[in-house]
Amino acid sequence: MSRNSKFRNSISIKTLIPPLSLPVTLGLIWLIPSSLALVFLLPISWYLLFRPLEKRELIIFIIAGSVITVQNYTVLRTGTFVFSEQDFLLMPYYEPLLWGYYYLNLKRFFDQQIQIEKLELRAITGLVLISLAFGVFSDTDWHSLAVFTAAGILVLFFHSKEDLLFGLYALAMGFVVEIFGVMTKLWHYPDPDFLGIPYWFAPMWISVGILGRRFLFPLVRIIDLKLYHKNQ
Repeated sequence: MSRNSKFRNSISIKTLIPPLSLPVTLGLIWLIPSSLALVFLLPISWYLLFRPLEKRELIIFIIAGSVITVQNYTVLRTGTFVFSEQDFLLMPYYEPLLWGYYYLNLKRFFDQQIQIEKLELRAITGLVLISLAFGVFSDTDWHSLAVFTAAGILVLFFHSKEDLLFGLYALAMGFVVEIFGVMTKLWHYPDPDFLGIPYWFAPMWISVGILGRRFLFPLVRIIDLKLYHKNQ
């Protein structure tokens, strides 16, 4: 086998690992009834699949898990969706870890893409709008309108081919996650639109992808560089 063929094969394998890791993750959640056990088993499975992990990827886990925990609790308090198992802050123990994994999945799938280095004000604005849309409105109609509006503004801010690919990949991943969650009764939506999920799941997950590329990954890069220079 030529060197070029080996390189192409390594690239294809690296690209396949992120989507293939999703059924592994969901399978563990389905098979292991203990949410506390999953706190240990899920990270082990991700490490085996994605090793070696970079320092920036560990920072992604910490930031994504922390931010989404606060965001999730805010949304859960409105009753927009409900977890069946409520270990802390109305969610299972392993829920914050999943968001670290979703963003790691996203980063690894697009590792060959040119990364955004600058954290722009409009990315911060987009994050604030999405957060407000999810955390403020409990009425179903107003909540849906707010989410679609905030996500629409975010797409107006960032609509390059690469941004849209990030959003579409996150949407595909999110669709699988949402269907799995409602089918297994891990969570439910009081006012679903189809297949047990609301229409606003789509702009939410698209926003996850775009904000990953435009907000989280540049932020992590800045933090990593600051830590590097601090240790010099």
